[in-house]
Amino acid sequence: MKRLYFRIIIGVLVISVVSFSLPRILFDYLREDDMRNRVPQMLGGRMELLKGRLENIPPAQFESELDTLRSLFNCPLRLVDSSDKSLPPEEFVFGMGGGPPHNRPPRGGHIYIPLKKIGKVLIMGPMPDMPPPEAKFYIILVSIVLCIVGIAGFIMVAPVARNLRMLETAASHFGKGNLDSRAPVKSRDTVGSVARQFNLMAESIQKMIQRERQLLQSVSHELRTPIARIRFSLDMLTTAGTPEEKWQRIQEIDGEIGEIDRLVGELLDYNRLHSEPVSLNKQSFPLRPVLEEVIKRLQDFRPKVEIEIGFASDVHYQISADKSLFKRAIQNLIANAIRYANSRVVINYHREDNAAIIEICDDGLGIPHEKRELVLKPFYRVDQSGSKESGGVGLGLAIVSRIIGLHQGRLDIGEAENGGARFTTTWPD
Repeated sequence: MKRLYFRIIIGVLVISVVSFSLPRILFDYLREDDMRNRVPQMLGGRMELLKGRLENIPPAQFESELDTLRSLFNCPLRLVDSSDKSLPPEEFVFGMGGGPPHNRPPRGGHIYIPLKKIGKVLIMGPMPDMPPPEAKFYIILVSIVLCIVGIAGFIMVAPVARNLRMLETAASHFGKGNLDSRAPVKSRDTVGSVARQFNLMAESIQKMIQRERQLLQSVSHELRTPIARIRFSLDMLTTAGTPEEKWQRIQEIDGEIGEIDRLVGELLDYNRLHSEPVSLNKQSFPLRPVLEEVIKRLQDFRPKVEIEIGFASDVHYQISADKSLFKRAIQNLIANAIRYANSRVVINYHREDNAAIIEICDDGLGIPHEKRELVLKPFYRVDQSGSKESGGVGLGLAIVSRIIGLHQGRLDIGEAENGGARFTTTWPD
């Protein structure tokens, strides 16, 4: 915006200077040119008469004759010797002072007329100024100023107005639902900057709307399965013949409600991390206590799976991150490893280039190479059957990827030594 203000101010100054200087220069030229043409015409017929009268009278009558001529020409007259050093060069004689006879004479200049017979030079001047301009002069001057201002203003404003119209058209189409509408950026001024920001905003809104639509479709699909199970369990509950069977059905319904609750919680977390600005509260804290806390919380999920921390000797190892988000990411990764492991999960770490590398490995079936990028997308699961045993709602790894991205880190999926999946996370200090 400052560039636009600067451009307008400079444009106004330039237009003002040109508008008032150019007509003045033009009229000065015309007036001086008119004076240059009129002076020889005025003097031409009287030149010989003037020279004859002064060259043919006694020197004693010079002053009286000059007085007569002064009243006739209405300007000062005086005689000087031809050898007077104050005279201009010979080419300036019978011309206006300050330039040769063919140049424009300045106002108030002198005319030098040689009187060769008596060895004198008649000096006329300074010449009187031209009479003040008439009303016609001011009318023409104002007309020229208005023309210059109009043309210059159009040249300055037309590109800005054109770019603003294109930006307005793009915004109108976008507001009517055409999310692909973009403003053409054809300049580097403030309007071009606004157009670029509009395009970035439009692209961001389009992606957000597409993500919301995708989430809505995925949530609808994910909710159908537990709701169908709840309905089935309710039907079976009404026909249950024994208290044990009724209790079993109630437990199944409670489990499905818990799954819906987890889905809603995961969805809220995912939407918060992707739709709202997240400010990281980075701090340095010991890594092992956080891992032990997460493991203790998840141990009852599958008690038969052994979880091993591979750096028991380095109990004071520090990591720099947002503690709550880091804990959430590690919890999702360990929970995912426990869900798919056969009997063992191993957590290792090492340091590279001022970054902590944390690996979480399991001994399950692993993730096929062609699906390693897909599992980071929301609601995608390797097991597409949608069975309850497959576990999860398909948002855990998407949340992990977002958290690591907020820390400017990296998440890589590979194959563990025992054939399972290996999730390698990079956390820059």
